[in-house]
Amino acid sequence: MLSVASAAIMMSCGGTSDKHEEEHDEHEEGVILFSKEQAENAGLALETVRTDEFAPSLRVSGQVVEAHGDEMTVVARSSGIISFVRDHLTEGMEVKGGEALAIVSAKGMKGGDDVAKDNLDYETARAAYERASRMIKDTIISRKEYERVKNEYEKAALAHKALGSSAGSSVCAPATGFVRKVFVNPGEYVQAGEKILSLNKNCRLQLVAEAPEKHFLKLKDVQDAVFVMAYETETHRVSKLNGHLVSVGRVASSGSAYIPVTFEFENDGHLVPGAFADVWLLMSPRKNVISVPASSVTEEQGLFFVYVQVDHPDEYEKREVSVGGSNGERVEIVKGLKVGDKVVTAGVYQVKLAGASGSVPEAHNHEH
Repeated sequence: MLSVASAAIMMSCGGTSDKHEEEHDEHEEGVILFSKEQAENAGLALETVRTDEFAPSLRVSGQVVEAHGDEMTVVARSSGIISFVRDHLTEGMEVKGGEALAIVSAKGMKGGDDVAKDNLDYETARAAYERASRMIKDTIISRKEYERVKNEYEKAALAHKALGSSAGSSVCAPATGFVRKVFVNPGEYVQAGEKILSLNKNCRLQLVAEAPEKHFLKLKDVQDAVFVMAYETETHRVSKLNGHLVSVGRVASSGSAYIPVTFEFENDGHLVPGAFADVWLLMSPRKNVISVPASSVTEEQGLFFVYVQVDHPDEYEKREVSVGGSNGERVEIVKGLKVGDKVVTAGVYQVKLAGASGSVPEAHNHEH
């Protein structure tokens, strides 16, 4: 009898143990184990969910162009044969303000050298002025005659300074910038006033976004813009580049169904005029919105997920969310997160692979 009771007790204990194991397995289901060491190797970062202002956006295409007034044209100050100071004066080359870029000389050409003529005129005017300065002291000439000679000398001096030395007329950069376009070749004959090259100071740029005309009524709420250049993945916000909204077009661009929206900002040195960009036009912000960095959200077969740290620091779960708008930097979360949740913002790719395979990739892997 005792043996039967003991066996029953043992069976009862065994059943309880199996039940506990089942409950433990259920608890562990869906949990991704990711240790502190693994998190450090992956560069894992978290953000605690909270409500804040969120600016809804309109995603459009755009182009970065030079700002008006940022381009300068350099012209020849005399006629003659042009030679470049540098062996190769090419587009994109950086130049310093006041730097000599080319020399224009008419030496040996029919009609004479403008610079040589200028030197002669200057020396003649200077000698006349010095003579008049001595004569006015003894009242040999009138004050009116003295002023006339002085005026002629000053005009000759200005012309002499503008044309340069007897070696030819110098073509100098009016400001520091980059060569945008070269209009002539070395050895060509140029006329006084002819365009030699254009410079771009590259200090300020414009972002011209093209919004479909069907969104015209929304454009009155545009306040800022986020954009990503076609050649990089980094996002740029106009306001963070000391920029501002310049204008919203009132008519569609000629021959198209798009409304131009123009911003102006400072070039941080990494933006190429003429390049195209993806643009998010930011509208008036809404309050009490839950959003997460765009890097937190992954997509699988049309569904969106984030990774959330759960009860233990080494435990994470993959959570489906419903998303709203995006402004290029952050994504609105409509459903699936609550205030206080800790969402993975960096190292997402490593956590995702750990959940899929139970192993963590090497630190050199990158997020996608």
